Parts: sequence; C-alpha cells; structure tokens
Amino acid sequence: MKIECNLGILDRVLRCGISAGMIYFGFFSTSLVTDHLAGLVLGIFGVANLVVALVGYCPLYRLIGFSTATRSS
Repeated sequence: MKIECNLGILDRVLRCGISAGMIYFGFFSTSLVTDHLAGLVLGIFGVANLVVALVGYCPLYRLIGFSTATRSS
C-alpha cells in the first residue's frame, strides 16, 4: 500500500509553524497553559502535527477525501 502525499506546501509550512508553537507552549512554557496535563496534551498534539507535516500525509484528510496537494498529470 502506497501512501500518497495529500498536503500541499503551504499546508505543510503552516502546520510546522503551528506545531512549533504548540510544542513550545505545551512542553516549555507555562505562560499560556498553566495546567501540566493540558500542556502535555498540547505538546503531544504538536508533535503529532509536526510528524504529519514532515511526512506530508494526513490520515484525517484521507478519511474525508480532502487534499491540498497539487495534482500533476
């Protein structure tokens, strides 16, 4: 089974930036999220989103049949 890239460049760049913020505020800063458990959850979601951005494949997009990647003919 081949996993087809379904994330476009802009989507991947935005996800990387948002993920970096989630990881920072989740694991390293207590200024935004003061609860330890909520920070941990936010950080884990940030790491997962970063992996999705780096791989270029989003399982949720696949599930709903959506793609931001350009199709080459």
